[in-house]
Amino acid sequence: VIEYIRRANMENIENQGNWLKLLINELKMPSTAEFCRKANLNRGLVDKLAADAHSPSLDTLQKIKDAFPETNMNWLISGHGKVLVDVQDDNDIKLLEQYRSKIKSKANQRLVEKFSISVDYFVQDHSEMDELENNATAQDVKDKDLMSFRMQLLLFQYRRRLVSDLLLQVPKSGTLLTGTIVGLKEQYSDLLDHLNNEIFKTVKLVTDDLASNPDEKDQVVTSEASLEEDLSDDESLSDDESLSDDVGRDLAELLE
Repeated sequence: VIEYIRRANMENIENQGNWLKLLINELKMPSTAEFCRKANLNRGLVDKLAADAHSPSLDTLQKIKDAFPETNMNWLISGHGKVLVDVQDDNDIKLLEQYRSKIKSKANQRLVEKFSISVDYFVQDHSEMDELENNATAQDVKDKDLMSFRMQLLLFQYRRRLVSDLLLQVPKSGTLLTGTIVGLKEQYSDLLDHLNNEIFKTVKLVTDDLASNPDEKDQVVTSEASLEEDLSDDESLSDDESLSDDVGRDLAELLE
């Protein structure tokens, strides 16, 4: 059986060149000698394998796999599949188990989408906080002021997650009871843009730009007032459109 597998392996890779030369190339090894050293293989044996003058034993294949975990054992034995595969460390395995047990097991697509967005924002939030810290150090910001900037950033990031979640919940089409809420997605998107802009300014430690640019301040105030007026109009709709009322209150609270 082992001999059959070896022959099959040779047949599968004969059109690709020697399997060992291909592997060394995929591993980006600087030299064959370095490959021999890391795999703890005799140079004479490796030269024979590279010349197709010798078939590898399972012990040889195992040594290669142990030295280079990213090597696909299935490819080594059968010649099928990718030469290299991703290697999962303990953290990868733990996170995957947590996802499967706490998220995927719920069989809720919205939960999966929300989890994905949360992961994206977790990375972004961390990066923004790091940039804030670096800017504060460069500008020699006092600890008290830095704490204030941190609190502002955390608040804006929290609001951004809430709005992103609401945006995710916007139905692509209306229901029989509520119909389609016109402009709902656009309102959430505008609010998300506003929050991202506030986060950008906070990270850059900008505090006086609105005071020194009254036109920009008036624009922001006018924009928020217009959004609140739209929400007020929504609240005057009939009882059948009560969902729009809830959305209006959510947006008004987030703007406060």
